[in-house]
Amino acid sequence: MREPNSPVSGQFVPGSFRVGENLKIKVRPEDFVVRERVTLAFSPEGPYRIYVLEKRFWNTIDALRLIAEKNRVPLSEIGYGGRKDRYGLTFQHISVPRIYELNLEEPNVKLTFLGYSGDFVSPEVLEGNDFELTLRDIDPSQEGYLERRLEEICRWGFPNYFDDQRFGSVEHPDEFFAERLIKNHYRGALKIYFTAIFPGYKKAEKERRRKIEECFGNWDEVERLSRTPVERMIARILKEGGSKRNLVRAINAIPKEELSMFFAAYQSYLWNKTLERILPRYAGDLFGVKGKIMTYYFYRRLGEKEFSYLSGLEIPVVAQHLEPAPPEVRDVIEEVLEERGIRPNQFNLRDIRKVYFKSFLRRAIVVPGEFRRGPFKDDELYPGKRKLELGFFLPAGSFATMMVKSLTLFARAEGGEDS
Repeated sequence: MREPNSPVSGQFVPGSFRVGENLKIKVRPEDFVVRERVTLAFSPEGPYRIYVLEKRFWNTIDALRLIAEKNRVPLSEIGYGGRKDRYGLTFQHISVPRIYELNLEEPNVKLTFLGYSGDFVSPEVLEGNDFELTLRDIDPSQEGYLERRLEEICRWGFPNYFDDQRFGSVEHPDEFFAERLIKNHYRGALKIYFTAIFPGYKKAEKERRRKIEECFGNWDEVERLSRTPVERMIARILKEGGSKRNLVRAINAIPKEELSMFFAAYQSYLWNKTLERILPRYAGDLFGVKGKIMTYYFYRRLGEKEFSYLSGLEIPVVAQHLEPAPPEVRDVIEEVLEERGIRPNQFNLRDIRKVYFKSFLRRAIVVPGEFRRGPFKDDELYPGKRKLELGFFLPAGSFATMMVKSLTLFARAEGGEDS
């Protein structure tokens, strides 16, 4: 029986994507393996049980919901450090208080007990991720170029943008749920919540959301079309009237995990736009790769001084109170916010207390660590093409897919010739 995501001749595989014109990644889950590193200390005793969650074809939040439901554990009691890709084979740590015990072994979701710890799993204990990637569908004429480009990335790194998957269902820069909240457009935020279409949605779900968009404001009809208890609760609240009080109640009915994702998506976009403005000051000959809602700009090489500065530069994620940053960076952040029509104090959402915007520092560029690569081989899935296996380590929060975008950009721009 064929794997649910395996390639068929002439078919583009869901979850995989072509980078530039010269390779594909994520054709099969085993082509994109992620193993999380944490700083937790294990012991025979401790207040928290630690597990490894292994999954394919599941996003992290949905997998955690399944675990919580099957084990009758409140979702809020499960600690995790980061969200891992749906279209890969991923291994990440989760925790629960010792009073709970988790068991789960589904076809594409599995838990393995590691031991006990004095600390729970959170972003603070993440060191980074080990990646094992298989690049496929490579034209043999590109081998020399890719070898040279890998050497450049290992020497000069790549811009540490948040990649497209961080933006979820957002199809346009003006469609951020969190920005609507910041601007007190609560009704607009709720419309996004009900009608935004994520890439992984099936046809029936897309159609359901389109129907809600057509009747949005008719809360009886929205309730009839609602699929989840949260959607039904919001519709019932708004049937009482469209006052600000009811709109705020409706927003606060959304689970904390979902609100956190909306907030993180918007902060990620603003951070990317900040880096986009800083890079041209230190890197020449930038080339763009079109993403879902923005273009990502990459360099090929840096001067020694420029590399020294950028490799030590940390840019704060935007919130009301920013982490310390050079005046140049703070000025750029102010420019980005001004263009969005936002002031920093608006990030203090007094009506929404379930989650909040928090600033933290993120590296401007990143150099892959512990890099290793195999030889080019014949690609068994794409006759006449080649494949290449890579392994490397990236710090927590950095995207391997962004490194791949950086790897392939210039092959397209230069026709594979070195300059």
